[in-house]
Amino acid sequence: MTMKVKTHRKIKKPSFILTYWECLIVVAAFLALIGVLVYGNYAGEYGERASRMMATEESRMSGIIAITLNKEKVTPQDFVRLKQELVWHYSTTGQRFEVYYNKEKITDTSRAMIMHYSPEYDAGEEPQLYFFELADEKYLKYFDTPEVLQYKTVIPVIDLSEGVHLNPKFDEQPVIEIGVREAYVNFETGKFIPVSCYVLDPKAEHSLQLSGVLVSIPIEKGSPELKGYTYIKSNGIDNFSASIEGYEGPEEEPYNTAVSMNDYGIYYGYKSSKITVESFDDAYKTQIMIGNCVLVIAMLALTLIPAALIFNRKKRDYEIFEYRRKVTDAMAHDLKTPMAAILTYAENLENHTGENKQEFYVSKISEKVWQMNKMVNSMLDFSRGENDSVTVNKTAVDIGAVLADAIAENEHEITKRSLKVDYDKKEVTVNTDKVLFSQAVGNLINNAALYAKEGSTVSITCDSSKVCVINVVAEKVEDAEAMKQPFAKGNESRRNMGSGLGLAIAENNLVLLGYKLEVKSEGDNFVVTITL
Repeated sequence: MTMKVKTHRKIKKPSFILTYWECLIVVAAFLALIGVLVYGNYAGEYGERASRMMATEESRMSGIIAITLNKEKVTPQDFVRLKQELVWHYSTTGQRFEVYYNKEKITDTSRAMIMHYSPEYDAGEEPQLYFFELADEKYLKYFDTPEVLQYKTVIPVIDLSEGVHLNPKFDEQPVIEIGVREAYVNFETGKFIPVSCYVLDPKAEHSLQLSGVLVSIPIEKGSPELKGYTYIKSNGIDNFSASIEGYEGPEEEPYNTAVSMNDYGIYYGYKSSKITVESFDDAYKTQIMIGNCVLVIAMLALTLIPAALIFNRKKRDYEIFEYRRKVTDAMAHDLKTPMAAILTYAENLENHTGENKQEFYVSKISEKVWQMNKMVNSMLDFSRGENDSVTVNKTAVDIGAVLADAIAENEHEITKRSLKVDYDKKEVTVNTDKVLFSQAVGNLINNAALYAKEGSTVSITCDSSKVCVINVVAEKVEDAEAMKQPFAKGNESRRNMGSGLGLAIAENNLVLLGYKLEVKSEGDNFVVTITL
C-alpha cells in the first residue's frame, strides 16, 4: 500500500504589488456591490418620484380640461385659456394633448402665440385678464428669424426640485417671450393680430429688458381681415405681452384616449401621448461621474490597508521561515565540522591507528567537544535573549573595569594575532546589569579580536554616555548592519571557529538593558558603539 505523505508548503517571498492586486480585486468587488446597491436605490427612488410627478401633472391637466369644459356653452376665451395651459404643460412635461368638445377638436398642444391682455381699469374696478391666440399661423414667419430665435429660452412652470425632468428635451423647446406694443384683438373669437412687438432678453438681469429686436407686421388699415377686430396700443399703463411655445413636429401614435360627459350631457375628452422622463443616468450624469471617481479613489486607497496588513504578515512569515532555515543551515554547518573531526579521532582510537598519537586524539576530541559546547551555550544565550526570559538586575557597575576584564579574557587571541589594545582605563559607573553588560562587552571585544587585521590596533573608549570599540578589519565589510544577524561571520571568524552569534547576543543583551548598539564600516575601520 502506498501512503501519500503530506509535505510542508514552501513559503515564497511575498510581493507587495501582487498582494495589492489580490486585495484590489476583493475590495473592488465589495465596493462595486455597494455602488450597485446605492445606484439601484437612488435610481428606484428617482423612478418612483418620476411616476408620482407624471401622475400628478397628467391629473392636473386632466382636471383643468374637465373644469374648463364642464359648461353648457364654452366660450372662445375658455378655448384660448385651455390652449395656454396645454402649451405650458407640454413645455414642462413633453406630453401632447388633443382636446375634443361635443365630438369636435377644439385645441391641442401645437406651437402657438398666446397674448395676455389686461386693459386699463379705474380704481375700485375688478381687473380683467384676456387671453388671445394668434389669428393665423402665417404671422409666425415674422418671428421665425435668426434674430428672434436666438432669444428662445426655457420657462419652467412646475417645481423640478425633486430632480426629475419630465421632458428630456425641455431645453430644445423654443419659448420666446414677447412684449406687444400694437395689436388688433377680437373679443368674440379670442384671436389677435400683432402689429408691432419687441423680443425680451431672457438673460437680462431685469425680466422686462428688451433685446433690441423689434418685429413689425405690415397690416393695412381697413383690410377685410381686420373685420371684428379692435385696435389696442400700449400706453405704458396697459399690460399686454405674448409668448411663443408648444409642440412642433409630426404627430405620433398611439395616443391615450379619455372620454367623459359633463354635467350638461355634452361629451368631451382628450387624447394624450406618454410623458417621456429623463433617465436617471442623464439627470444625475455629473453626480454619477463624481461618485465613480470617488469610488475608484476610495478603492485604490482602501486597498492599501488590507494589502499592507497581509503583506506584512506574509513578509513576517517569510522572514521567520528564512530565519529558521538560515539558523538551521548555520547550526548544521558549524556543528558538522567538529563532529566530523570527533568521529575521525574516535575511529582512529577504535582502530588503534597511530597508537603513539592516542593522547593527541583524546585532546583533540576534548577540544572539539569544548568547541561544540561553546556553540551550544551561545545558541542558548541567544535564544534566552530573544525570548525575553532573562531577568535584569541593575546595580552600580564600573564599566571601565568590565572593559578591562573583557580585554584580559581575550588576551590569548589578542597575543596570538599580535594585536595592540589602545585603552585608557577610566572609572565610569553606570546603573546596569553587570552579567548581561559583561557578556555583551566581552562578545564585542572578542569579535574585534577575531576580525581585526593581524598586527593592527584595537581602540577602546568609554564615558558615561557611550562605549566605542574600533578595529582595523582583516577583510572588507560590505554590510556592517548584517553582521548583527545570527550566524553572520566573516572568513577570519570561520578560520577561528567563531559562532557567529557574538554581535547578535550583544545586541539582545543591550536592548534588554535599554541601550542601543550601532555598527558601521568606515573605510578599513569597523566601528561598534554602545549608546548608554
